[in-house]
Parts: sequence; structure tokens; C-alpha cells
Amino acid sequence: MKKLHFYLIPIICVLIFSSCEDPDSSPKALLNLILVDSPAKWDSVFVEIEGVDIEVLVEGRETQSQTFFLEYKSGDKRVKVSELVGGNQLLLGRNELPTGQIISAKIILGDNHSMFLDEKNYVLALSDPTFNEINLTTSIDIEQGISYDIILDLDLEKSIKQVSESPLTYNLDPFFTLIKGTGTGQISGILKPLALYPAIYLSDGKDSVSTHVDASGNFNFQAPEGSYRIYFDAKDDLYLDTIFDIDVVAREVSVLKQITFKKKP
Repeated sequence: MKKLHFYLIPIICVLIFSSCEDPDSSPKALLNLILVDSPAKWDSVFVEIEGVDIEVLVEGRETQSQTFFLEYKSGDKRVKVSELVGGNQLLLGRNELPTGQIISAKIILGDNHSMFLDEKNYVLALSDPTFNEINLTTSIDIEQGISYDIILDLDLEKSIKQVSESPLTYNLDPFFTLIKGTGTGQISGILKPLALYPAIYLSDGKDSVSTHVDASGNFNFQAPEGSYRIYFDAKDDLYLDTIFDIDVVAREVSVLKQITFKKKP
């Protein structure tokens, strides 16, 4: 028994000393990086993502920013982005950050991107080989003890470009939008008929984002509070397009009645 006490006392002392001398006891906030997709007509699209650099003006040291790398910790860093529709999303990274203000996010891509169209595989080279880092500026105040979501929306409709017809080749010119999850609302609904592959656009009069339906006809938008116009493009000459206005309310989900495209007279 004496021997047990002899070993325990130094261990307890070390633990007490370590807790008292914690080198980083500053206030922290939790950040979640979430990836969603505004897809296009492609069957499936894979984009390799290494992680995201988050630049923070730390409270009390606003004259000098600090950068924190949130790695996408997956054995295979190729993300099937085309699946992230209809409310599906991917947690790219999560970490505690010092309180202050997030001023930018830099998305760091790998070089292994591809897509399938009509069951054929196409390599997606970056339109500019040096364009593997995408910088997005923002202004998000983060406070102690609060969890924040940053949503990175990759718009494939704008990101994939056809560069030649013979042979048929495409390039990737990544177009990301950064949305602060806190203070946003959601719009969701169902589109019919399922045989169509429509595009859905949400616009505030200045900027717009787009999405498509999943296999069941579901669609989903997440956007800051405000007034928007939502446009349903049937992508079929036999059907009429639909457009109407909608208000997004923070922390609320607006579920629309089923929308069915009508055939042209």
C-alpha cells in the first residue's frame, strides 16, 4: 500500500500543475464547416478537398490576424459533391477558435477531380492549375461558448465549363459561396414531375444561388434572413416555368406546398 501512495502522489502533483499552467485558457468558440452543393445536370461530380484555412482577428489583438487550418480528415478526400442536395450536407471540419471575428476562409483543393455524364467519366482539370486555393471574405463575430456554422455552397452549374467538343472535355472553375449558418433560414419543398431535371434559383436582387432536386424531387435552400424571388426553371420546352416571392426568416424552415410544372398550352 505504501508503494501505491509513493507512485500516486507525483502523478497527482503533475496533473494539478498541468491544469494550473494551461498555456491556452483563452475564451473559445466552436466552428463547424459544412459543405453543400448547388448541382448541375451532371450525373455525379467528385472534388478533392484538403481543408480550409480560417483567418481570425482575435479579440484583443485585432491588428494582427491568425490562421487556423481545418483539415478534411478523411482517408479519401474526394467528395461526391453532387450528393449534397435536398438537405444533405457534409461536415468538412470542426475546431475551437479564439473569440473575435472571422474575416476570411481559404478553401484548399487537391488535384483529383472528375465527373460522370451519361455513364462516361471525365477528368476535371482546374481551369487554372494555380487556382487550387479559393479565398472568400466574410465578417463573422464569434463569441465564447457559442457554436457557429459556416456553410460552403459549391455551385456546380457555374463551376463546370465545357472547353472543347472534339474530344469532349470539361474544366473545373470552382464557384463557392460562404453563408453564415447562424441567422439563416431554410426553404424546402418538392417538385414534380420527377421525369424532369429542373434548376431552381433563389435571388435577393443582387446575387443568386441555384440547386436541383434529389431523386425524390426534394430541394432545399439555406439563406440569410430577407426577401427573395424563387424561380423554377423546368429545363424542358414542353413545360411552363414558375416564379414567386418568398421571405426567409432566421432559424425557421419554410416548407412549400408541392410544386407541379404545368405543360404549355
